[in-house]
Amino acid sequence: MSLLIGEHGEALLYGVVGIMLVCIICLVCSSKWKGMSPSYKTELSPSNREFANSAKDRYPTIESDDVIYADYKDTNFEFRDYVKARDYRGHDISDDLKIFGSVDILRKNVYRLKCVVKSENLVCTKYVNVVVE
Repeated sequence: MSLLIGEHGEALLYGVVGIMLVCIICLVCSSKWKGMSPSYKTELSPSNREFANSAKDRYPTIESDDVIYADYKDTNFEFRDYVKARDYRGHDISDDLKIFGSVDILRKNVYRLKCVVKSENLVCTKYVNVVVE
C-alpha cells in the first residue's frame, strides 16, 4: 500500500480533489439547470392539454397478437392477414396500415415488425414479433 501511495499518491490526490469539485459544481448549478430546461419537457402547454383531452378517445387501434407464429417455408403466409386496424368508430382502416420490416419464411428466426396506422392526424403504433419455426 505504501508503494502505491508513494508512486501514485499525487495522482490519487488530484483525482479526489477533481471529484469533489465536480460534486460542488453540480450542487451549485442544479437549480439553474432546472430553470434552463424547456417547460414543454416537463408539462403540457394549455393547447396541448386541450388537444390531449379532446383526442383521448379518438385514437385508432391495431388489433393483433403480440407474437405470430409462421410455419417454416410456408409460402402462403401473409402477415397482413393477422393484423387489423380500426378507427375510433370501429370502421376497418386496415388499408391505411403501414408495416415496417419484413419476414423471411425461408429462415427460421424471430422478426420484429412495426405497424403504424394514422386516422384523423392521430397515430397508433404497435410492434409485433413473427416467429418462423
